[in-house]
Amino acid sequence: MKIQYFSDTDTLAIELTNKPVVSTDAITDDLILDYDDEGKVVAITIDNCSKNVDAINLQAFDLPLLSV
Repeated sequence: MKIQYFSDTDTLAIELTNKPVVSTDAITDDLILDYDDEGKVVAITIDNCSKNVDAINLQAFDLPLLSV
């Protein structure tokens, strides 16, 4: 999983897997989902992130790590 923030476009990109994207769905003007060939979500893009995400309170719980 990879999470990136692009300050020049105020975009948060969350890559859940490295599978190729075969289709994209704009849920709203600011929320885009990418799907693989099985219809599973492989990436999430949030535009205008500063208006849509409360990043100050961002927390991560129980993320499995393969190795550190």
